[in-house]
Parts: sequence; C-alpha cells; structure tokens
Amino acid sequence: MLIRRGFFLRSTMLFASIIALSACLDDALLGQSVDYTIQGVSDDSDVKEYLDTIITDRTVEAIAYDAGTASFERAETAREQSIEADLLKALKAKGFYDARVQFEDNQSQALTGIYTIDTGEIFTISDVTIEPENMAQYFNNDSVSANQPLKALPILNAQAKLYENVQKDKCYFSINVDHEVILNKNTKTAALKYIVDVGAPATFGKTTFQGQESVKDSYLKNLMPWKEGACFRREKIISLRNALLQTGLFVRADSTLPEAPDENGNVDITITLKERAHRSVKAGVSYYTDEGAGIVLGWEHRNLRGGGEKLNAELNMSQINQSLDADFSQPYFLRKDQSLELSTALRMQDTDAFEETALDLGASIKRQFTKTLSGNTGVNLTFSEITDEESTDTFGLVSFPNSILFDNRDDPLDPHKGWQLKASIEPFYDVLGQSDPFTKFEAGGRTYIDLSDKPDIVLAVRANAGSIVGGSVDDIPATERFYAGGGGSIRGFGYQEVGPFNDGDPSGGRSLVTSAAEFRWKFTKTLGAVAFVDAGSVSESVSPDMSDLSIGAGLGMRYYTDFGPLRFDVAIPINQRENLDQNYQFYISIGQAF
Repeated sequence: MLIRRGFFLRSTMLFASIIALSACLDDALLGQSVDYTIQGVSDDSDVKEYLDTIITDRTVEAIAYDAGTASFERAETAREQSIEADLLKALKAKGFYDARVQFEDNQSQALTGIYTIDTGEIFTISDVTIEPENMAQYFNNDSVSANQPLKALPILNAQAKLYENVQKDKCYFSINVDHEVILNKNTKTAALKYIVDVGAPATFGKTTFQGQESVKDSYLKNLMPWKEGACFRREKIISLRNALLQTGLFVRADSTLPEAPDENGNVDITITLKERAHRSVKAGVSYYTDEGAGIVLGWEHRNLRGGGEKLNAELNMSQINQSLDADFSQPYFLRKDQSLELSTALRMQDTDAFEETALDLGASIKRQFTKTLSGNTGVNLTFSEITDEESTDTFGLVSFPNSILFDNRDDPLDPHKGWQLKASIEPFYDVLGQSDPFTKFEAGGRTYIDLSDKPDIVLAVRANAGSIVGGSVDDIPATERFYAGGGGSIRGFGYQEVGPFNDGDPSGGRSLVTSAAEFRWKFTKTLGAVAFVDAGSVSESVSPDMSDLSIGAGLGMRYYTDFGPLRFDVAIPINQRENLDQNYQFYISIGQAF
C-alpha cells in the first residue's frame, strides 16, 4: 500500500504541474490581456455571436513584442486593422453589404478598444438563374430563392449541392460550378447566377500504381472504389487517396490524370505512392487506486506479407493483470468487405474474486456491411486454471462469439457527436466437463451530444446490460461471471466492489447493468474538465436488478495532446456499501473514460 500511495502522489504532482504550466501558457501568454468589444449589434443576435467569435479567433495568438515599444505598437495596429477588415467581410457574408465598422482605440491600455457596427439594411435575393438553362433541372434549393437573405453560407451550400446533382447524373470528365452576384444598392437586392461548365463524358480507364516497394498491386486494387469502364467520378479518386493514406502504409498518394479522355472516352490514372515505415512501437501508463499502476508496451507490423496484413504484439502489466497478446489480421479475406483475425494470449489475473492463469486461442471473421455497420463471428478456445473462494478448477472453454457493431462517432479518441451501439451473444461449452454449457448476452451503447462549440461542451452517455443463461452462478467459471466497479464501469467504487460477495470477496453474478453520464468542458486548447455520475448493479439472477444500484460521482481534468487527452478523475461512492476498501478512487490514464 505504501508503494501504491507513493506512486499516486508522484503521478498526481506531475499531472498537476502539467496542468498549471499549460494554464499559464494558455491564459496569460507573455502577460498580455486582450479586451476588444463590439457595440451597435443586439447581444442576442446570431450576428453578434458570429462577430465575437471572429475577435476571439483573431486574438488567440499573442503578439510577440514588448508592450510600449514601437514594434509592438505597429503589430497592435496591424492586428486591429485586420480585425476591422474581417468584421466587415463577416457582415457582408451575413447579407449586410452596406455595413460599416469603426474602431475606437483605448489609448490608455494596449490591446483594448471598441468596434462600433452599423449593419445597415440586409440585402435579399431578387432572382436566381442557372447557366446554361438545361442545368436548371439539377437546382432545387428552397433556402436560396427570391426574397431570401443574401447570405454566403446558403449560397455556397446550394452551389455544392448543384455540383453534386450534376455529377450524379452524368459521367463528365470535368465539372466546374461557380456563381455571380450583381448588387442593386438602390433596392437592396441582388441577382444571383450559377454557372455550370462541364467537360466531355468519360469512363475510368486503366489505373497504374507506382512508387510502392513492398505493397502488392492486388492489395492496392482492392482499395479502388471503381472498376475499369465505370462512370468517371473525381470524388472516387479522392476516396482512393484517402483510403491509401488511412492504411498507415503511405505518407503520400498523388494522382495524375490526362488533360482529356482518350478517343474512346477512357481516363487512365496513375497513382504515385511513397511508403512509410511499416513497423511501430507504442507505450502507455495508467494508475488507478483500486487496480494500481499499469504499463502497456506494443509492437505492430502493418504490412507483414505485402498485402496490408497486420501483426500486433502487446504486453500489459499491472498489479492485478498481466498478459502477452498477439493478433494477426488479414484484410480482404475471400471478399473485399471481409477480414480474417487470429489471436492468442497468455494471461494471469490476481483479484479479490479469483486467481487465473489462462491461454487463449481465437479466430474470427469480420465483415464491414456499411461504413458504420460491421459484424463479427468466430470461435475461441481458452484453457485456464481458476482459484476462487471455494476451489481450484481447470476449464477448457470453447465459445462462439458473435457481435454486431454500429459506430458513427466523429472521433474515436475524443468524440463530440455520434453513436456506438454493440450487441453480442456467445455460447460456451467446457470440453473438460467442469462447467455446464451457458450463453452470455451483452448489449450496450454510447452517445455523444455536442452542446456547444464555444465553449466546447459535450454530453457523453453510456449504458450496458448483460445476462448469462444456462447455469447457476457456481457452475459458471469465475472469470466469465459479471463484475462491476472501477475506472471502466462504476467510478467511485473499487475494482469488482459492486455485486454479490462471499466471505468478504466478490463472487460475481449472472446479470449486469451499468450506466454513466459525463459533461466534458474544454475551456482552452489543451485543458478541460469533466463532471460525471456512474451507476450500476450486478445480480445473481438472470435478469438485471435495477432496485439496488450503486452510484458514484466525481470530477476530473483533461490535458489534451496530439495523441489524445490525458485523464485524471477522482470519484466517491454516493451510496456507501459494505466491503469498500476506501471511500474515494483516483484514475490516471490516456484517453476519455468512454
């Protein structure tokens, strides 16, 4: 316990030092205080909010000069004039083409002043025309029509939609859509004209890859979202380039096209690639008061046999869990949307509920049905020796995991919006006869709601439920029972502290329900805070028990880096329970809690 507390103290001090240093840099860089205000626009209007955002964005970076010097004053004046020009441009984008902006400098204090706005009358659209006329059939946008405000964003969105509609219907080699606006200052109106310019019809010809040294052509062609002779779409070339870069095998992917299709209307494409290193290493650390210190070391090869095959090896070490894992993934297994995954692991666990030594072997097939929907089916074999409060037993479990996953989150490391939904069913059979057959069901979801961009506030919600059918609690191996409590389930309670106990040790259950809600507030580029509530229960019955929930709550800090947020949470149990080791928990790791 002394070692764990000492490690926690040093980690906490280090984390607090990083936060304090970042706060100093973010909030008071070079000691400058900026205070530019806007008047003449209603405080509750979207225009005022838009203009305030511009001033905030333009003053994020400090002027790197000493206050009071001539060089500082020149830089200050240049910035203030630039802000004035940007505000005027923003007002025109909102439809105020007669707007005026006047700046009054505060001579008594640097980097302060007032921008007085006179918006004038908003301009409206008098008429919309499409040139040539035969392209008018592709334009259908109610937000850009006669008598609508002359705002830049709807006009540009309508232009993009017109481009999309034209290219959907025909196989043009080139498409260019532009617009012209002719203002009438007397009537405060504007004539809007969209101009569509298209090239000759074309189809995809031959695609040639060059520059790759160790990646097979067959793998690259599998990434292509078109076939030779298909309707030509420049967007598909962009999709291919993005797919090539997302493999992690290339640092560059450039496309070369001819000036025009050949005499048969074919467009031959050359993709020039530059490979990156295919091997990488990773390392991570964590500290939870209930689980102790942890370290993760990993190695990955992303092109083992020249076809994008991945081999990943990972060593996990903590005070209660130790494992050595190896995973192999073969893309495009039998079909383009399918992959083969093989895995093996040697594991040891030493918890209050049980001790385990195990060897895992697994094989599965993953299919990507759509961009956001995937499924997985396979077979696992686990040989394990488990010691719980009653006995030591050896199991040979064969299971058949099946799962389906929907994931449309905008960022897997720090999501702001979207859903992740997963459901699984896994039958178990013990080839050594120690355990009766049983089936494990689990379902869960996470959603993220972007409440505000400025400040950056996100509501994250999580819920999970599980049930084991086919055997009593005693017949089910201790490692396959449900447990709750800890940084990954119900914060505030120690690892496995939620649920049934036997002689003072967790005994697990046949059903589980957990949930969490977390407010995330990112108040600077690198600093954020969270407030959260977690709840859940574990029951020996098949159905989850909602009547006896364990509830924990707490606060946390986030330090945002290029590779993800560093997490520091402290939580306490709201409803105290027996068998708790302590009435608070700390969690330090990389990444959001969920």
